[in-house]
Amino acid sequence: MKKLFDSLSRTLFLYNFSIRSRLILYFLFLVLLPTTIISVTVYNKSADIITRNVNTSIENNFNLVQDNLAQRFEAADHSMIALYLNSEFADLISSNRPTDSSGIMNELAALNKILENFPANGTPGNSFVPMLYMLNRPEYTQYNFSRRVFNIDLISLKPWYLGIPARSDFTVVGLSSLDSRFTLKFAKRLFGIRHAQLPYVGLLTIDIPVSEFSTLPEHYKPTPGSSVYIADATGTIAISPEPALIGQNISSQQYYSKMSSLAGSPGSLDGSARLHSFRQIINGENMLVSYRTIEDTGWTILSFSPVRELNGELASFRRVMYIVITICMLVSFMMALLLSENISAPIRKFIQSMSHAESGNFNITIRYRRKDEFSYLFNRYNKLLQQIKALIDKLYVTELRKKEAELQTLQAQINPHFLYNTLDSINWIAINHDIPEISSMVTSLSDFFRYSLSKGRNIIPLRDELRQVESYLQIQQFRFQDRLEYELEETDPYLLEQCLVVKLTLQPLVENALIHGIQQRRGTGRIRIRVETLHEILSISVFDDGVGADPEQLNHLLAAQQPGNQSYGIRNVHNRIQQFFGESYGIRYYANTEDGCGLLAVIRFPVITTWDEVSEDVNDDRSG
Repeated sequence: MKKLFDSLSRTLFLYNFSIRSRLILYFLFLVLLPTTIISVTVYNKSADIITRNVNTSIENNFNLVQDNLAQRFEAADHSMIALYLNSEFADLISSNRPTDSSGIMNELAALNKILENFPANGTPGNSFVPMLYMLNRPEYTQYNFSRRVFNIDLISLKPWYLGIPARSDFTVVGLSSLDSRFTLKFAKRLFGIRHAQLPYVGLLTIDIPVSEFSTLPEHYKPTPGSSVYIADATGTIAISPEPALIGQNISSQQYYSKMSSLAGSPGSLDGSARLHSFRQIINGENMLVSYRTIEDTGWTILSFSPVRELNGELASFRRVMYIVITICMLVSFMMALLLSENISAPIRKFIQSMSHAESGNFNITIRYRRKDEFSYLFNRYNKLLQQIKALIDKLYVTELRKKEAELQTLQAQINPHFLYNTLDSINWIAINHDIPEISSMVTSLSDFFRYSLSKGRNIIPLRDELRQVESYLQIQQFRFQDRLEYELEETDPYLLEQCLVVKLTLQPLVENALIHGIQQRRGTGRIRIRVETLHEILSISVFDDGVGADPEQLNHLLAAQQPGNQSYGIRNVHNRIQQFFGESYGIRYYANTEDGCGLLAVIRFPVITTWDEVSEDVNDDRSG
């Protein structure tokens, strides 16, 4: 996760901003992200609930429209049944066809009277217009003086008549026109119920003005700006609160085509009574088109509702959501500013102090009163500045002392030259007086001092270190005469010339062996010096056959932190070797098993041939 966050931060270049800016961005992101997610989730959930409620409301309205329409259709059917069951009417249509013109005239007059007086019979619907089409009555055309009774040949070729199902009793024919006004026509097949064979005798129709149905859709509009229509199976608007729309065919409209495609069967739209809805731009406005097909008639109830009205509550909620998000953004931004300032202010103070320290002013102290992580950091930083200032002051004093020491060393260089000149004069006097012992001793002493000084260098070739020890042994041999023997075992000339060692490391060991070993024994003592290399380690071994000592005790004195004044010279040599080459090197004592008595002191150096190698080893040891 951390790698992903770092990669995203680098991609967005967040690391190029200051800590304060990043804190503001992070805080805003942490606040706005959940707020936005919650708001969007609640909004979508609310939108789904509102949409379902709208669909439920529209569906309930459609149910009411359909039920009300069914009741009116049923009322028309009952009116036709009431007329059909009228005893006088039933007798007339069940009687045989008159044989003369007077009989035809009487029958036509009687039927016309019944139809004209139809509402007076107590049946509902005083605006109903009944019409009768009798079968096999061509004389009606010749003697017709009625506006209600006709021969069936008048409608036999009409499409609506041909479309009446063969086994249908009551049929909703659909939109019709009567006396220059639109009506809804209903038809009922008539049979001679008084006749034994119940023959088909004609067709009864009722026309009801569309105006009686116009108020029906108006009462069930989902919103004030909505429109509800009822279209027949051909797509012609049959019922509408707007008279101008009645009779218009909408089958060529884009939304009607979409309705047909959703239904899967053009013309009938949908065989189910389910509610269907979709959105469509109509006359430049986003409308919710809802429709349902009435199964019995194949008619379709359509509702056109402006989305802006349906989503009024949703729009109000959206405004509230925007206001809440804006308030959250402002509050979070203010909190982010406060938080970022709270965190970045100490950092800026820290950076300012560091800039002063960088310019050399270490007297700056950061004052911070809070008790948090910055308090600990600033306290440690103040102590660090004090330590750095103390070290700088100490270094300054040390440099002054070093300059004084260099001056004293320069002044003291006169003494070695004076000593060499004096020893050289003594040597010539000894030669002139033919005293070779004095000449040899003075020469050894001069060589000893010359190699001891080594022009002020601390690292010298192995050859010079061995010559210095040899000069020291020559001088001591004059002192001890026959009681001292020494041997410098042969060494590889390459090692003598190339290997570098710490100056004055062998002489203290030889002096220690001479004083504490050889001098304490009886008879002649012997000191041997051997140089070896193994695995890049240079070993210089000093053997003596003196009285000996405990090697473990001597090694313990070398390793002790506060050993006192014992073996001070040897410890000084040991420490100087480790100071130059590390703790892996130095002096180690062993029992002298080769001579059977005495001690063996071994000095271990790394095989170093150049001064650069010595510097690298010193730096590595100090850094480690």
